[in-house]
Amino acid sequence: MNQSLEKRVNLLEDFQAISNLQGRYNHYLATNQYGKIGGLFAQDHDIKAEIADSGVWEGKEEVAKLFQHLGPKYNMPGALFVHMLLTPVIEVAEDGQSAKGMWNSFGTNTYKAEDNQLDAMWQLGKYDQTFVKENGQWKYKEFRWHVIFRTPYHEGWVKKPIVEGLHEEGFPPVGEFYKPYDPNKHNEFLPVPPEPRTVDKKV
Repeated sequence: MNQSLEKRVNLLEDFQAISNLQGRYNHYLATNQYGKIGGLFAQDHDIKAEIADSGVWEGKEEVAKLFQHLGPKYNMPGALFVHMLLTPVIEVAEDGQSAKGMWNSFGTNTYKAEDNQLDAMWQLGKYDQTFVKENGQWKYKEFRWHVIFRTPYHEGWVKKPIVEGLHEEGFPPVGEFYKPYDPNKHNEFLPVPPEPRTVDKKV
């Protein structure tokens, strides 16, 4: 196999492996396997995680705390935590050791309303991930989910764009990209996907 063809094959394999990593994360969420999520993150690199208004959590212990917080919050009878992964953009660095990825995610969730009864929620957001290859395996290095709206299904994103925030006393400061949908603004929903790199297609 010539060098150019080998690069293209490696790129396809990296794309598939990164897609599987992101999909596996989603399945762990849906099945309340929060204890497995830590294994999806790099162990020998500095790592970060941020979900909506959670603030930016840095380091293995702090990232673990964030997901430990999510578990009890959404693991309840009647929960329906389903997030579809849409519009993937994955760009692998030239050396094949790091990558950037972005997905839109649309789905459902369940939360307890003010009367303590279960209520249904529509949810739309954007995953913005940085990956690193560690011991031949792709892992999360920087993990972000930017919320666009989290709304009661019977009210909609125009009337009530956000319910059920994550930020609590003692959490890190809310990140700069926490800018959910606002019906009174022209919304940008930053950041934008990574730009493509040039790949030699000659064989």
